[in-house]
Amino acid sequence: MPAPNPGEAHGSASTRWLPVLVLALGAFCAGTDNYLVAGVLAPMAADLRVSVAGAGLFVTGYSLSYALAAPVAVTVLRMRSARHLLLAAIAMFAVVNLLAAVAWSPWVMAVARIAAGCVAGIYVPMAGAAAAGMATADRRGRALAVILGGISIATVAGVPLGIWVAGLSSWRMAFVAVAVVASVTAVGVAWTVPAEEGAPAVSLRQRLAPLRHPPVWLGLAVTISGMTAGLMMFTYVGPIYAEVPAVGVAYVGVLIMAHGVGAMLGLWGGSALIDRFGARPVLLGALTIFTVNLAWQPVAAHTLATTVAFVTVWGVVGWAFLPAQQHSMIADATPEQAPMLLSLNGSAMYLGAALGSAIGGAVIAVFGAGHLWMFATGFGAISVALSLVRHKKFRSVDRQLSNAVADR
Repeated sequence: MPAPNPGEAHGSASTRWLPVLVLALGAFCAGTDNYLVAGVLAPMAADLRVSVAGAGLFVTGYSLSYALAAPVAVTVLRMRSARHLLLAAIAMFAVVNLLAAVAWSPWVMAVARIAAGCVAGIYVPMAGAAAAGMATADRRGRALAVILGGISIATVAGVPLGIWVAGLSSWRMAFVAVAVVASVTAVGVAWTVPAEEGAPAVSLRQRLAPLRHPPVWLGLAVTISGMTAGLMMFTYVGPIYAEVPAVGVAYVGVLIMAHGVGAMLGLWGGSALIDRFGARPVLLGALTIFTVNLAWQPVAAHTLATTVAFVTVWGVVGWAFLPAQQHSMIADATPEQAPMLLSLNGSAMYLGAALGSAIGGAVIAVFGAGHLWMFATGFGAISVALSLVRHKKFRSVDRQLSNAVADR
């Protein structure tokens, strides 16, 4: 028997979706804040007097703190309701982005990025769990896609707008703009997200308990390898295409926007396919096309048109796999398990992002930006192989996990 839907007690369908959209605005801030660095990498590096590869480590710091600190922070912080934790996280997000805007040294920026990653790591999985809880069972895929949609819209709108703001003044004002939107989100969360009773306290040991089950850690490995492949390319999209005569620096913003358009199509199309056919075929199909497309990158780079096609397809399949992966992680989970699993998967996403930016920086330093596609394709192939292994006994093992956790 399905768990009762909290959203049904809060008015009409349009009213129930309003807090989900507000929560997605916070995810938009988190996505913009992370991916914005790729768009302002060169001026930021020059201003802070670090190399481009060194500035790329600011993405690593954000992503690594999201991945590692968030589960601990969510466990240690005890709030009366999810709304209070969401509100505290998005308000702190505004503060640390203002710190990034006034950073006077690389170390101050590093502290700001690490703090931003930590609070984003609290907010996004909590927002995903809250959105899923406010949707009926047949719309959970769409609800999760709305939250991830906030991140994908960041690439099609937030990052280009940030680059535009940076062009009008400086890269610092782009972080001020993120802080302003985060402040607006905080007001929206306070007004629209229903106050629920606080969930039972969960220890870090309980939070990490699902890692004892093979389908969980295999699923997290799929997320890590897929995100490593994608962020290895995205973080350094500027250096990659600055060396390509058919593209050049002038079109980097266009490529980021094309990627964002593809991401939106992938999220919405993928979520609709998930609700109709299930997560497994969408996940395997998206990861396979994603890997093949990465291998096509050096061929596509010969003309601007084929490069735009490459980044658009990359956006579609690179983002279609994310809601499919989230859905597969919580497909047979109870409402109590879902926040834990989504938090772990969110950590895996940003651990992959951290690895992608760090490995990408090392590849650039040793081999040059033109060789990134080979390493990205390799990680994409690993994600496909791990997904096949995980789904070989998908239903039976996930059912065992659900029963084991419920018995506790």
